Formats: sequence, structure tokens, C-alpha cells
Amino acid sequence: MRHRASHAMLPRDETRPARTRRGLTSFELVVAFSLLVAAMASTVPIYVRHQRLLAESRRERVAVEELANQAERLQAMPLGDVDRYLASPLLSATAQRRLPAARLESERVESEFGSRVILRLFWDDIGRREHPLALAVWLSSQMDDAEREEPPTEEQL
Repeated sequence: MRHRASHAMLPRDETRPARTRRGLTSFELVVAFSLLVAAMASTVPIYVRHQRLLAESRRERVAVEELANQAERLQAMPLGDVDRYLASPLLSATAQRRLPAARLESERVESEFGSRVILRLFWDDIGRREHPLALAVWLSSQMDDAEREEPPTEEQL
């Protein structure tokens, strides 16, 4: 009995080897892998949707810039040339390249305040065939072609 009593007084690490864990069990690996797969499965669709939204916003920015450029072109034209241009408006090379199947339509309406031209830009994207991007441009009916083409001279100022 003495032997046991003296044995009980010895520190634990001297009586038997310590069982330290070195590595992972199979169960822990399965749980860790499952958590990783679940995290990736929830973030991949968000990433894909984010990339689609970025592409869509780039196309809309190109479309807005194209409509603004078309509006500036119309306002700089003599009024006599506007109808001829509106019969077959031309898209820029950038708009044709970046907007799939892009099409520009226009409508001119006369009023007491001048001519209003509505430009509509369609392209193949979700909802853009049914709801095109539109911009209204007012053309002054009081300016004649000569005033539009030539800036005032110093004598006129």
C-alpha cells in the first residue's frame, strides 16, 4: 500500500505519459469542410449577382452618355437638318459595340415653346426592350439656321 500512497503523491505527468492531441479527428475535418462549403455556397451567388449588376450599370452609363451626345448633336444642328437626321439617327461606334442590339428611335413634337424631340434607346437587356432609356430635347423654334451656325461677332456684341 505504501507503493500506491507514494505513487499518488507523484505529479501526474511523471506517472503516465501525457496524451496530447496532435492533429484533427475525422469528425472535426468533416465539420470544418461542411462549414467552408456552406460559406462558399452562400457567397458565390452574391458575387455572381454583383458582377451582373456591374455589367448592367456599365451598359446604362454608356446609354446615358449616348443619349446626351445625341441631344447635343441635335441642338447644334440647323433646324432644317433635324428632320433628316431624325429619320435615321446613327448610334456611335461605342454604343453599337457595348450595347447588344442597340436601336435608337426618335419622335418630334411641335409646341408653342419649340420642338421637343424624344430620343429612346433600346438594347437587349432585361427590361430594356419594354422600357427603353429616354431623353427629351427641346429645340428652340425662334433661332434660325444662321444664328445656330455662326457665333456673334465682336461688332454684334
